[in-house]
Amino acid sequence: MDAWRHTFLFQNSENKHSWFFCFDKQTTPFWFIDWWLYYGPPEDILPPSIYDALITFHKNTENIEHCPIILHFFIHCKLSWIMYWGYAIDESEDTLLTLQRAFWTKWWNNYDLSKCTSQTIIESL
Repeated sequence: MDAWRHTFLFQNSENKHSWFFCFDKQTTPFWFIDWWLYYGPPEDILPPSIYDALITFHKNTENIEHCPIILHFFIHCKLSWIMYWGYAIDESEDTLLTLQRAFWTKWWNNYDLSKCTSQTIIESL
């Protein structure tokens, strides 16, 4: 399972470390849930209208065991996001310099916000 967690740490020949994610299925393998808990996008990347839809979704669906509500929401709405990483040097005072990976996620701005609103959530449930 750890192999899957590290799948997207690959550096391609162009030294790019970004990945575009979107869902086209309603199910996910267990390894992806583990990956999501570690690298998945936080709520704060969501535009306000999508965040409102998340709240509506949460109030109108049952929790799925071992599946965070935001993951369930991303799958249900087929939302997209970008995850990228780069190198950072940790210059803590009490330790040697260390090279680390820094991870970021951001909303995919080309997503059609009208596809995921509180109203469309209610209609789709």
